[in-house]
Amino acid sequence: MVVFTLYTAATIGFAAGFGAFMGAGGLQILGRMALGLALNALSPKPKASGANRGYQVNTGGSALDHPIIYGKMRVGGAIVYDESTGANNRLFHRVIAVAGHEVESFDTIYINDEVVTLDSSGNVTSPAKYVKNTLKRVRQLDSGGEYEWVYQNSVTHLVRFKFHNGSPTQSADTDLIAESEHWTSEHKLSGIAYMYVRLEHDADAFPNGMPTITAEVKGKKVYNPATSTTAWSDNPALCLRDYLTSSYGLSENVANIDDTLVNTAATVCDALVGSPAAKKYTCNGTFTTALTPYELLSDLLTCMGGSLWYSQGKWRMKPAYWTSTVMDLDEDDFRSSIDVSTRHSRRDNFNTVKGTFRGPESNFQITDYPQITNSAFVSADNGQESVADVDLPFTDNSIEARRIARISLESNRQQLTINAAFGLRTLGLQVGDNVRLTNTRFGWTNKEFQVLSWSFGLTDGLDLQVNMTLRETAESVYDEVDDGVVYERDNTTLLSPFEVPNLGINISTELRKVKGKTLGVLLLDINNTDNTLDTAEVQIRKSLVEFNEADYTSIATMGAFVGTDRVEVV
Repeated sequence: MVVFTLYTAATIGFAAGFGAFMGAGGLQILGRMALGLALNALSPKPKASGANRGYQVNTGGSALDHPIIYGKMRVGGAIVYDESTGANNRLFHRVIAVAGHEVESFDTIYINDEVVTLDSSGNVTSPAKYVKNTLKRVRQLDSGGEYEWVYQNSVTHLVRFKFHNGSPTQSADTDLIAESEHWTSEHKLSGIAYMYVRLEHDADAFPNGMPTITAEVKGKKVYNPATSTTAWSDNPALCLRDYLTSSYGLSENVANIDDTLVNTAATVCDALVGSPAAKKYTCNGTFTTALTPYELLSDLLTCMGGSLWYSQGKWRMKPAYWTSTVMDLDEDDFRSSIDVSTRHSRRDNFNTVKGTFRGPESNFQITDYPQITNSAFVSADNGQESVADVDLPFTDNSIEARRIARISLESNRQQLTINAAFGLRTLGLQVGDNVRLTNTRFGWTNKEFQVLSWSFGLTDGLDLQVNMTLRETAESVYDEVDDGVVYERDNTTLLSPFEVPNLGINISTELRKVKGKTLGVLLLDINNTDNTLDTAEVQIRKSLVEFNEADYTSIATMGAFVGTDRVEVV
């Protein structure tokens, strides 16, 4: 019998923490935003192998870490019990723990990467190889009261599933109790979501031995402070809050969570964007408790491109989105010289973002999302490509992955950073706020900056002041403008290179008077209804025989457009 043991990662403070200490000048209070998503990627830390992706196959061991599922993800699980019963040990019983907590539901079941169909009793009815039909010769009474031999069809289901969602009050599986020699009513696996699968030996159905069993599972139910309810959700802000308060996370007191910012972040993540409309950010992934809180918090933040910090006694969070400026600052607000950094070091600078995600598009295999490169940034870096690897273990689709990567790239290229002391008016600011700064000497007029760090205290001269680090930002960093990279999915039918969109053309002329001269103008209205058009080139030549002109002359090249675009030839 295999023992399933919970190992909870040690509870430690997050790196971007809160500090209060007595110095030469008196009390100082600090608040600092977490290291940015992409900059975190540039200074990776070693992680337990596969721990931030959970159990993707069936894993055996005597002391395995608990898997945790946020959102919805295809998972394997920890094998916690194996037993053979029946004549010649033809029946094999296996219990697979998929999560160390209660889950919402088991949605899709796979045997060796094949989706299976179940009947109401949990028997696998398709693919057909898991259903065995045999003819049996039996004796029965005929209408005259005499016995006769007849043949009857017998159906045997080779695989049967039973699911337990992990309720703290769940009972032991009654079928396993009835068929097992060791499993009893005391084997409840309370608080552990698991699958019990019974298989009957058949060389045709299982030519390679015991198959791999996986399932798409809607994971943990999380608390929503806006509605005061606990339910399944793939909202990153609610999942992050759950980890902060859970025993396997930071086990933080709920009073120390800024639920106002949690609600704001949850609303941002649930906003519908794009076409077709979909949630801006979602959290769908699994991990094991082998990860330290620092590693897991960093991973969770990636799915909303967000930041987390601890300030004034509360944990605060912010996803990647634009917020209006809350204060205008100018020269009168400075209390010190200004330390200005115009660019990142070469180590922290990049013009390309690539990485991996895992979801339905890739059949739940870890795969690359489309690389994000900005040619203007490459040109600014003297044509040298510099790549940041940003893996997204809690993002399950390429659309969100590209959005997060694009924001990460554009945000990192906002490189102007200043450090300075400010007057007491800035006591009203906090980490994550956006401000507008005007400074004539530096040529800034209402230039937008984000507060990265904030500290308040006494100087050696006993003056009160606020020290802040500000980083330039812009609303355009968070827009939905696409950079033109098209993700070519493996299961997508690509356009043929020989298919060219049909363009319509309407030709007209008009006379114009320019500087006293009358000129004839040829008007060409080009019509396009196909959004796959990349470029279109307009060429003309004289058609009369006497001109003897065989070659066309290019007069215009147009970029992608849908609708009507006009070309004028004088």
